[in-house]
Amino acid sequence: MTIAASAMPATFTALASGSQVPTNASSPSSSAQLLNENNFLQLLTAQLEHQDPLNPMTGDQFAAELAQFSTATGVQDLQTSLAGQEAIGLVGHNVAVSGNTLLLAQGSTATGAFNLSGPANNVVVGITDATGKLVASLNLGPMASGTQTFSWNGAGTNGAMLTPGTYSFKVTAVAANGAAVPATPLAVVPVTGVALGGQGGPLLDLGAGFAPVPVTAVQQVF
Repeated sequence: MTIAASAMPATFTALASGSQVPTNASSPSSSAQLLNENNFLQLLTAQLEHQDPLNPMTGDQFAAELAQFSTATGVQDLQTSLAGQEAIGLVGHNVAVSGNTLLLAQGSTATGAFNLSGPANNVVVGITDATGKLVASLNLGPMASGTQTFSWNGAGTNGAMLTPGTYSFKVTAVAANGAAVPATPLAVVPVTGVALGGQGGPLLDLGAGFAPVPVTAVQQVF
């Protein structure tokens, strides 16, 4: 009788299903949720170390896995590049972001925005100076739900033109039944630059002392 000797090494340890990655192999961070080069090499090395010696990976399979990773990496790089180009295209434009700042420039009107949670029978915008004093009031009348904008020419309550600078505003909206309609203020500020290369994508540098924000924070572009 001929006995076939197994080619499996004595030190081979079979892994349970679903545990083909060694415990010391690091996985992508929860924040990034992306497979980078180090993660890929660790997974590939683990796969080669624990493959079945009687049915090892062929050269074609190995090349196919490399090609898949190369394609995925290329797509990620392309997405990053497109996001950067989109952000750069916003430089020089005004964008609406969370906040209640109102910028009044010399010889120009100030633009503000807000988001109404429902239709309003009447909307009033109160404008205050740096001390919190009410300096102007705008009656905008009825408005639909969603993002709305308004303009202020800089005239105060007495009709005199106020000094250019930074003001604040508050929106008061009332429905037809007299109930208050929640309104979220949005500051309209200029995009002065773009910071590329961050893990979370490009950041927009804003004027008026605002901290940089991601492109996803932009509610509207002007």
